[in-house]
Amino acid sequence: MASTEGTPLRVLIVHVWFWPHVGGGDQHVEMLGRELVKLGHEVTVWCADVPEHDSKQFQRGGINVVRLSPSRILAGVDPVVSLDGLSMEEFDIVHLHDTLPVLIRKSLKMARSAGVPVVTTYHNDYIKHGLIANWVKSIRWSMQGRKTLHSSEARIVLTDYFEKLLRSKGVKGHIDVIPNGFSAIDEEAQRPTALVNLGDRKLLTFIGRLSEQKGLDVLMDAWDLLVENSDPGFDLAIAGKGELGDWLTERIENSDQNQAIHRLGLVSEGEKRWLLENSTGIVIPSRFEGLPTVMLEAMYANAPVIMADVNDLGRLVTEPEAGFSVEAGNSVELANAMTRLISTSQEKLNNLGTAGHKAAKSYMWPVITKDVLAVYRRVLEESN
Repeated sequence: MASTEGTPLRVLIVHVWFWPHVGGGDQHVEMLGRELVKLGHEVTVWCADVPEHDSKQFQRGGINVVRLSPSRILAGVDPVVSLDGLSMEEFDIVHLHDTLPVLIRKSLKMARSAGVPVVTTYHNDYIKHGLIANWVKSIRWSMQGRKTLHSSEARIVLTDYFEKLLRSKGVKGHIDVIPNGFSAIDEEAQRPTALVNLGDRKLLTFIGRLSEQKGLDVLMDAWDLLVENSDPGFDLAIAGKGELGDWLTERIENSDQNQAIHRLGLVSEGEKRWLLENSTGIVIPSRFEGLPTVMLEAMYANAPVIMADVNDLGRLVTEPEAGFSVEAGNSVELANAMTRLISTSQEKLNNLGTAGHKAAKSYMWPVITKDVLAVYRRVLEESN
């Protein structure tokens, strides 16, 4: 088993979702894997084949990808897959990226049987609505989630908030706090083709999945407050796709000043870079998050950020004075923050951007990956 400092490792990363699925966890796994490959390690990803992809085994960014076809999907979010024909024998370490799904639990069981050490990253505490949904969530955590973490040789969380949360949920043992990372966008900035008739108006931008989690309805409620009596004095760009796509189309049609809303769809990396570099600010009204990549990318691009203070993320923006924080789900606070940012002097905007750029450097993937690799090495040494 490889454990000597500098020895290339054979790493298996397990996450239910992966490309071409679009999500923050998917991006986290891919960027970590790519960086490990750059450092000379061999990386394999096991994931569910959702959405279905023509190729079930292929390479992406140097990562060996194995997509597993589900027999069914529980509650629409947990693909039931089989690990028949797969083996852990070729891996030095297994890195799980979740605690509850079928794929995670089966991979953990296989790793335990094969004697391969396991590291688990806890990304987020997903919000459920209704008494029954929260009761099921509580039962699953008691029976599965905590067991996954206690059965792992190492546990990683993205922020101090999640360490405290896991402690409150009864998780024992050492917990490493290693944040999400990001990479500077290499593609040349390209103005989105769907962004027309902007002129010299200021622009606030939302970039993310069109979902309740990301607070898209909170954003639109804030917009309606801002345009209730007059032109807000800026345009709003919304980039992304998701389950609220049709809802958003109808909501924009029924909104006042809707000519100032730019629906961009899923943007390329070059288009995202243009938005980050040319927007007056980036708005992130999420209801729950781990550590959003777009926040780090925006800060690095010198874009001031309005961040919902969910899971204590607001302070990552306010402490370096890189933007403003608002109460999650509060459309009035969000509207006020958007007005405040648009009204901020150019000198102050520049100061916010510079502070964000400086703070974001410590979150770049080369830095984060070395911290994750140190956990791998420690676990392997302790397992020998």
